[in-house]
Amino acid sequence: MAGKQEGKPLSFKAVEMMKPGDKDKADVGENRGLRVSCGATGVKSFFYRYTSSLTGKLAQVKIGNFPQTSLVTCPQYYLKGLPDE
Repeated sequence: MAGKQEGKPLSFKAVEMMKPGDKDKADVGENRGLRVSCGATGVKSFFYRYTSSLTGKLAQVKIGNFPQTSLVTCPQYYLKGLPDE
């Protein structure tokens, strides 16, 4: 992926304000790879996207749902939850 990614780091307020049908939001700050999606029912889920060192393909791991999982704890969850490669 070439080019500069623009935007702001994810914030509690940005996640809280998401509505069904909104585009996924991606963190462009220190938690690059962290994404949040708002489903049709309004449930907001955190995911971590990374490139697999085994296959070279994009992979995704679900971290948890908002607000039970917070932006503060997401890095801890995705570092623990990465599959062994």
